Amino acid sequence: MTKEKKLSLRLSLLAGLALMALLGSTAGSLAWYAFSRTVSLTFVGTSVATSSLLNVGLVDTSDGEPYFDDDDLVTYNLEREEATEGTETKVIYWSKSRTGISLLALRHYLEQSPYAVDKLHPVTTGSREALNDTHEFKLFRSPEVSEIEFEHEATTDSYCVLPLAFRVINEDQEYVASKNIWLTDAAIGAEHGVENSVRMFVQGSSEVLVKPADNANQIGETKVGGVLSLGPGEYYDYDNNMKEYCYGEFETPKEDITYSALEESEYDVLDNMNGVSNPSEQTTFYAKHHSGVLVPDIDGAVPKVQKHYGIGKIKPSVSSEGEFYVDTTNGNGVPIATTTTNSKIAFATFTIFVEGWDHSIIDQNAGYSFNLDLKFEIDRI
Repeated sequence: MTKEKKLSLRLSLLAGLALMALLGSTAGSLAWYAFSRTVSLTFVGTSVATSSLLNVGLVDTSDGEPYFDDDDLVTYNLEREEATEGTETKVIYWSKSRTGISLLALRHYLEQSPYAVDKLHPVTTGSREALNDTHEFKLFRSPEVSEIEFEHEATTDSYCVLPLAFRVINEDQEYVASKNIWLTDAAIGAEHGVENSVRMFVQGSSEVLVKPADNANQIGETKVGGVLSLGPGEYYDYDNNMKEYCYGEFETPKEDITYSALEESEYDVLDNMNGVSNPSEQTTFYAKHHSGVLVPDIDGAVPKVQKHYGIGKIKPSVSSEGEFYVDTTNGNGVPIATTTTNSKIAFATFTIFVEGWDHSIIDQNAGYSFNLDLKFEIDRI
């Protein structure tokens, strides 16, 4: 049997930010906290390609009626399969066409699901390790002023979930077990840094949080605690005791965070309390201290972080024979899914969302767009 070249599969997500009227609002900044009320992220195209060596299918996650009925299968040129692993049976829709699942089929799928069809709203995960965190993965909605703990889960229509199935076919037209599926690239293009806010949580062979715009072989961090300007005006929020709110998560218990008064000359001056890169004008993360307020020692409190993998951390290393492998020396290579011995199908669920704690999600960037192109490859057959 001859060895085939690795196959590239592309999942393209094209999205744009659509700005809505602020209806006379005088709020100085939006970021994700007000973003969800005034700005939405719109998918304008989604496609999944396929080939004779690697098929990609959509997994039906409905509790009742299937996402595609018999007439839909004919309309979208799909076939339904029930695959059993252990005691669990999953319904999968595969394309009958070599061109893969069509845009219309994918849109129909998303319309039947409880998740976003064509609009995303910035949310946050809170603190998290990059790989195989033992905490349940949750996304939280934007807080209101004074909601210092983020406890309200985001509605499912705020983010996109794509449960995908993969099967590898050899030259004898047989399905192959124990073959890894790799995410080897995530080309993302955007304007004015909007791409930095995009995250993917992949649940397959491992659970891994990925920042597609980060191409390095590294673990990046996003702070999930700080002082914020959520209300109208240009000042960081503060309570009736004239103490600024500490939003999000910190290593220090909030009741133990120390506060101090500023010099009079330090009030009403833009102050970078959240580590914003190259601040130039006021945002939710970069604002002023109101006269007479007490300011917390943020650095001493130590904001917690959300850790993510860069794409270079996901990519496998390649041997001199062209084989993919996990490089324990350099610490990179995470297969997203592996075909099983029983059904010979691999499963991976992609949750795609916009991270509100990222400093690129500010009102100055509203209206800009991004596009995302995911590249999958398989081990040699």
